[in-house]
Amino acid sequence: MKGKLTLSIDEEKIKKIKKYSKKEGVSVSQIVEDSIDKITSNSSTKRLDASKLIGILGKSPKGFDWKKVRTDYLIEKYGL
Repeated sequence: MKGKLTLSIDEEKIKKIKKYSKKEGVSVSQIVEDSIDKITSNSSTKRLDASKLIGILGKSPKGFDWKKVRTDYLIEKYGL
């Protein structure tokens, strides 16, 4: 059984996903559903591939240490 879901998304992103869905011949709903399936799968080895976000996020500065930034954030968040 299918249900309805209302999302608030930036207009530019809506345009991009509609263009992509038309090009790929698949509905926006199916893209969202497939993405949800992928990120909520029970497989512990299946993870969202952050490398796919490189084009969106841009390149990190040379020598930037993501692990250190993450560690520092977690230390601050949890007061360790």
